[in-house]
Amino acid sequence: MSIEELSNKGIDSFVNNFVSFISKKAPEFCIAQYKKHEMKLNKGLPEYIKANYQRCAFVRTLLKRDRPTELDKIYEPLQFKIDDDILKEDEIKSSISTDLHRTIISGYAGNGKTIFLKKIYKELIDSQVNFYPIFFELRNISSGIQTLLDCIYESIVTYSDSFTQEQFTYGLKKGLFYFLIDGLDEVSDSQQSNIQEEIIKLTFKYPDCPFVVTSRPNEFTTWENFHVAHLLPFDYRQCQSYITKIDFVEERKTEFLEFLTEYKFAEHEEFLSNPLLASMMLLTFDEYGDIPAKRHIFYEKCFQVLIKEHDASKGRFHRPLKSKLSHENLEKVFMYFCALTYQRQEYSFNFQKVDKYINSALKIVNLDSICKENDIRYDFVHSVSLLLQNGDYFEFIHRSFQEYFFAKLIVNDRKYKLENKLDNIDDLFSFAKLNFIAMIDDMDHDYFETEYVLKKIEKLRNYFKNIDAENEPEKIFERFCVSLGLRQVGFKKYYRLCSYTFASNAEFYKEMSMNWFIMNNCHKYMDNLLNLTIELSASDVLKIINKYKKLFIKINMDEDNTVEKIEFILNRELLIKLDCNRHAQLIKENLNDYYDSILSRITKQRSIMDKEIFKN
Repeated sequence: MSIEELSNKGIDSFVNNFVSFISKKAPEFCIAQYKKHEMKLNKGLPEYIKANYQRCAFVRTLLKRDRPTELDKIYEPLQFKIDDDILKEDEIKSSISTDLHRTIISGYAGNGKTIFLKKIYKELIDSQVNFYPIFFELRNISSGIQTLLDCIYESIVTYSDSFTQEQFTYGLKKGLFYFLIDGLDEVSDSQQSNIQEEIIKLTFKYPDCPFVVTSRPNEFTTWENFHVAHLLPFDYRQCQSYITKIDFVEERKTEFLEFLTEYKFAEHEEFLSNPLLASMMLLTFDEYGDIPAKRHIFYEKCFQVLIKEHDASKGRFHRPLKSKLSHENLEKVFMYFCALTYQRQEYSFNFQKVDKYINSALKIVNLDSICKENDIRYDFVHSVSLLLQNGDYFEFIHRSFQEYFFAKLIVNDRKYKLENKLDNIDDLFSFAKLNFIAMIDDMDHDYFETEYVLKKIEKLRNYFKNIDAENEPEKIFERFCVSLGLRQVGFKKYYRLCSYTFASNAEFYKEMSMNWFIMNNCHKYMDNLLNLTIELSASDVLKIINKYKKLFIKINMDEDNTVEKIEFILNRELLIKLDCNRHAQLIKENLNDYYDSILSRITKQRSIMDKEIFKN
């Protein structure tokens, strides 16, 4: 079916049914407005519906970048989780329409949030429901003083200049609109709280209009009238089904599916559990006949495949990039582009911003005099598909590629000390950036350990040198946390260290999280920690709690009134009473062992190199 045929499918009858529906809901009002020629609901609607139907019925995929693909042909139904309930896609869509639930679709990049909204929009038109769907991308919101509602209205008027504010207000009050609002996480930090507050207020003011909002995972504690539906990654069955549907050489798809056993899927689930990366994995498998075990190798191979795909369109002849750069130089520009944007926590850009960052990257690599920003931008989007363009906005094909190329730059560039490079990254050891750190470690373990970990351990050792861990345990722990948690284990006979809380102060938070990261990478400490239990009876713990009440932050009791978990602030006397000084000793001892093991390995390695390679 052609784009024109598909985009016209059902639209005329939808508009007629919609106007009839409105007339039945408030005939006197409609008749009066029609007579005054102030509101003609069948004027303006078709243009907006048709334009957005085209946008939603077709998508561009990584495997077919030069022509749109019909959404229905490749769409794989999704699954969601609300609390402990696993819901199928149809259940979510049904609950939104019938119960008028306000719903947040929470999921990571590439998991299909936007595609899901497009599917809803298209189905609302195809099924002739009595709602007028409004699809709005929050990244298009202006940074001025306009309200979100004004921006949504203007997005409609862009396609339907005859659509009036009176029509819009009337539709809101009568519950005629079904709002599909995409990309809450793409709103700038300065606007984030205002936009959230406005969406919540709109749902109270217009209770008959369904609202669906997509976002990357976040805390939605203020969204009291919203359900949060967590978009689940592909399982093995969904991944296989999706690969079967996509347009690719059948023979190669079959080989990939035969290779993709349940065991292989479990082993590489991170790369196969969303549509975008699954497509990348197919391309990589097609080229190399295998799936790389390490993340950074996967991304490197992806880049090489994307470059080759660009050249392949010209057969055996090399197809020049529009920028005329070599592949190596284009990759170098992209690495700096990723570094600049990652440091500023920017993931999507308008034309002005994307060109600004490209220009800065070109200056760093001294190519600004021979390349134009728009040619580089074209290559990023069309030649190697590392950026996606949607209208006037650009975003990474997947945020993890931004992480990979910045990590690669950090490892490759030796002009600056690694310690300085990493210490200038905000929240480096936060949960969100653990993959980033792991990639740097994987790319060059020796470099990461000797130029970063070793230096940090040295500072801790110097600090701990004159501390008596047994009698001054708080001086050890205060470099790692402000509070500790103990949990009952071993049939309620023992307690074990289970949690720690970092300081709220940004500087101390960064230092504490970094120190815990180092200890967690000390394998000897982690092994010992699992075996180190504190033998305290339930009655002993209760006596300690009663004596030091003011020092406990949280106390969890089980149904037998036994203390299951406790959290407490650092205090010398309490730490000794709870036998936590043994933990402090373990940290100090294993930290010294970790330092000695790294130093020993470096010494041995350099000794062999001196004798066998450089003949010193």
